[in-house]
Amino acid sequence: MEVYHLNKMVPEVRVEGVSLCFGKVQVLEDVSFMVEAGELFGIVGADGAGKSSLFRILATLLVPDKGTASLHGLDIRQDYRLLRTRLGYMPGHFALYPDLSVEENIRFFATVFHTTLEENYDRVASIYRQIEPFAKRRAGALSGGMKQKLALCCALIHRPDILLLDEPTTGVDPVSRHEFWDMLRTLKEQGMTILVSTPVMEDARLCDRIVFLDKGKVRAVDRPEIVLARFSEILCPEAPVHGVRTVIDEYAINVRGLTKMFGTFTAVDHVDVQVRRGEVFGFLGANGAGKTTAMRMLCGLSIPTAGEGTVAGLDIHKQTEEIKKRIGYMSQRFSLYDDLTVAENIRLFAGIYGMTSREINERMVEALREIELTEYHDTLVGDLPIGWKQRLAFITAIFHSPQIVFLDEPTGGVDPIARKQFWELIYRAAGRGITVFVTTHYMDEAEFCHRVSIMVDGRIEALDTPEALKQRYHAETLDLVFQQLARKAVRQSD
Repeated sequence: MEVYHLNKMVPEVRVEGVSLCFGKVQVLEDVSFMVEAGELFGIVGADGAGKSSLFRILATLLVPDKGTASLHGLDIRQDYRLLRTRLGYMPGHFALYPDLSVEENIRFFATVFHTTLEENYDRVASIYRQIEPFAKRRAGALSGGMKQKLALCCALIHRPDILLLDEPTTGVDPVSRHEFWDMLRTLKEQGMTILVSTPVMEDARLCDRIVFLDKGKVRAVDRPEIVLARFSEILCPEAPVHGVRTVIDEYAINVRGLTKMFGTFTAVDHVDVQVRRGEVFGFLGANGAGKTTAMRMLCGLSIPTAGEGTVAGLDIHKQTEEIKKRIGYMSQRFSLYDDLTVAENIRLFAGIYGMTSREINERMVEALREIELTEYHDTLVGDLPIGWKQRLAFITAIFHSPQIVFLDEPTGGVDPIARKQFWELIYRAAGRGITVFVTTHYMDEAEFCHRVSIMVDGRIEALDTPEALKQRYHAETLDLVFQQLARKAVRQSD
């Protein structure tokens, strides 16, 4: 395996006075920092801070209005053609070809760089072996963790000198995220220079140094512990306050033996779930554990193969259409319309749920005030930061006052402050008697739930309050509990 020689005499990445505007919006302003050769360097900041724009500049996909940058001694303007052959780049969104197989994606990217998988197999072998059993599977059918491993293989296949990773673990479960960072540490030990952005401060702590971007400006460049302590109110905010618990001794969800098979594959295997009205219930599990499949059955979107029970007092087999009217649902992928305004999106979905224009108008003012978007009533949703979009998606999901709201990884890729604000909305909804059924890959968020379950191989392996689970498994954090259980999985997360 190729070993890169650490050289801390000359900066491997140099950014000097970089500024960028999109129209009247100042995206980056006089950004300067340096990254040493062989360093694992993190970029943190809120949604809209300019992280992705900075990565696109470093990847020679954008030209700054002012300033310059160089990587591996090559200027982003003058040497961009040569520089592109020396970089590995993973953008913030899955950028591979979902209809091509795992192997076809890797071979395609190798061809782009005039090389082959065979010629560079040793470079990606440690990562590729983990996905090689699924070499013929379409990339779009892989779990989140497997997709990121494939994307990393494609970024490394041409032996780059520098690796640029824009939020590479968004939507990835805790076990896969730990595995991904183990891979990055291995690459660092080989001497590779890595720049990575992340909204997860636990990940930021794994970097040698980090730069904190705030509204396009550099606020600090230093070791993670120093930056996170200095700006703790922004980067490590206190947990949201639960408020008064209003759980009612009545089941909003009560199912037993819930099972779903696809051919001979059992995705969900005899699951029992009872959730009370007003409860915030966390539904946890690794990618591929069966969470989304189970949630789709509870929402009336998929008929169980076996099992019985009720959701919102309605039979999961016979009354699926009625169930849909009594619940709210926020999907894993942002489901609103970018080319409609904030108000138009609310009106559209409220109308689908049968609300009258008068009811919508009466509720609209209060709803927009609750999510602090009153001034953006006529703003296109596509122009909003992701954290604001998530708040809007949530308020739209509960606008018709459902009995239960299902949230499928609602805060993926959202910064710490936006996540706290989102959970404050969850608590307010629960306080009004709405049952909240939520999946998340952030274990600190799981601590906010009244109770949590953890799925392994389609079954619920554990179910209790966060504190009770930590005591039972002798763990300081719920993340450690999750890892203990998730690593028992027999079937691959594919």
